[in-house]
Order: sequence, then structure tokens, then C-alpha cells
Amino acid sequence: MKNMKIKFLALGSAVLMLTSCLKEATMNTDPSTATNVIELNNTGDNITSSGIAGYYSDLGAVASGASKTFNINVHYTGPGTAPEDIVVTLTADQATLTAYNTTNGTSKIIPPATVINFPTSVTIKKGTSQTTVVATVTVSPDFNFNAAYGLPIKVTAVSKGTISANYAASVYSFGVRNVYDGSFNVSGTLVDAGSSAITGKYPFAAYLVTSGATTVRLYDRVIGGYYHCILSGSSLSYYGAFGLEFTINSSNKVTSVVNIYGQPSSNGRSATLDPSGTNTWDPTTKTLKVKYWMDQPSVIAGHRVAFDETYTYVGVR
Repeated sequence: MKNMKIKFLALGSAVLMLTSCLKEATMNTDPSTATNVIELNNTGDNITSSGIAGYYSDLGAVASGASKTFNINVHYTGPGTAPEDIVVTLTADQATLTAYNTTNGTSKIIPPATVINFPTSVTIKKGTSQTTVVATVTVSPDFNFNAAYGLPIKVTAVSKGTISANYAASVYSFGVRNVYDGSFNVSGTLVDAGSSAITGKYPFAAYLVTSGATTVRLYDRVIGGYYHCILSGSSLSYYGAFGLEFTINSSNKVTSVVNIYGQPSSNGRSATLDPSGTNTWDPTTKTLKVKYWMDQPSVIAGHRVAFDETYTYVGVR
């Protein structure tokens, strides 16, 4: 036992030594001395150290229609191991998530049933102290990449023992990226018909950030935001109110490019795919090749800026 608390109480010349034992630090602890307590044990990265426990699992890149899993650990704490098979009922509990959001200032929501699936009845087998089951996350058509999902699991019934007063509920969050997401090196050309002083700042480092099942947004790491860097003369700059979102279909073709600040934005800028480009995603090398325009009719008729770019995959972001 890693944690041992000993109290000494002197009664005349006699000494009474009382001891209480806590579980190892890798597990939650219940301050009660009651035995046969059922609780949820640590899994994933612990992101909450007080109040309702919160855990996070990075599920990585998941294709549309595919699934990934994370663990839910159900633990028996008592003297030794479970004296018999203990059936535990698990429930997705909205009250738990509401309390968690209030405590942590978050706005997580429960995923739709088509997105998350978990066993509602699990068994801690006799002679063991823990059972691990999996929750399955599926990138179904209902999956919202812009939502902050949190699965609030609560132990609501046990066939033997007592439900933990402090660790019967936890919130499980997870991160999912689409297959186009990652860190990239961007090379290419830029021609601004509205200003000969503006040229391209190539190569530059960027992220493609998941915004939907088949869409990614350009995060310019040079500027530090959803923009596109340029050189104005010799000075680093960027096009204001102009950020890119690419849509890629199941045939690995780029089907659209739009300005995330509006089509057009407040300063009249919009993005349009140039159909003369290759406009493809190579799933083997994770290379994106795309041609597009920035239009701004108030500055110049037709297409103002022509981009011809290659995004070369560097790694996960």
C-alpha cells in the first residue's frame, strides 16, 4: 500500500493504533472505510483533478463511417478481490454532464446514439478487482466535428456492494480528426493582379485543421491564425478577412474552396476553386495539390489573386 495513515490515540498507558488503507495512486480513492465499493477507475488522460473526474482520449484520424474506441474501467475496491460476479449498470447521465460543465466552465454535449455506443451492463468477475469495457465512437453522418462531446457515464446499480459516493460518475471526452488533418509544408506560387508589390511567402508551415468529415481549414503557422501569409514588398503580411476551407470528396478530389470569413467577407473577398488545377488529395502520401482564386470585385474585376499550391505532409499536428 502506497498511502498509509496512522493515528495514535493515547488512553492512559495503553496505545491504540488505528490504520486505514487507501488504494494505489493510479486509482481513484474513496475516503469511506466501507468495503465492497464499486467505482469508475482512471482511463485516458485525466483532465480534471477535482469534482467529477474527466478523461480525454485522442482517437486520431478517423475516416467517415469508421470507428475508434476508448476504455471505461469499472473497479471493485474492498478487501482482496470481488467475492462473486458483480453486475454493474452504466448510464449516460445528463445531470452528471451538467454538473461537470458548471464546475469546469465547459459546454460539452452528449454525442448522438449513432456516434457513441457503450455497454450498459458490465460484470466484474469473481476473483478480480476490475473490468475494462470499450466505448465505440463512429464518424457517422450525425458526427459534428465542431461539437465538444462528453460522455457522462454513471454507475446507477450494482448486484453486490455499494456504489461509490465520490467516483461513481466520470465524463469521457475524445478528440477525432479527419484523414486530411495534419501539419504541412506549403509550397507554390501566388500572383496578385491587384498589387504587384504583393508576392507569395513560400514555403511556409501550416496546419490543415478538421472542420467537418470532409473539410479542413488552413491554419497559417507563420501568422498564427486562419489566414494566408504574403509578402508586401519585403514585409510579412496577410490578407485580412480571408481564410480557406477545402472540401475533399470520397474520390480524393477537391470540390470547393471557400472563405471562412464569408462568401464574400466584410471586405468583399471570396475564394473560388480554379478547375484547371489538379485539385487532388493523395491518400498514400497525404499530399494536397490545389489551385484557387481570391476574388475582390471592389479592387479588380475578375479574379484578383491566383494561388497554385502543394501541401506536403509533415506529421500529425
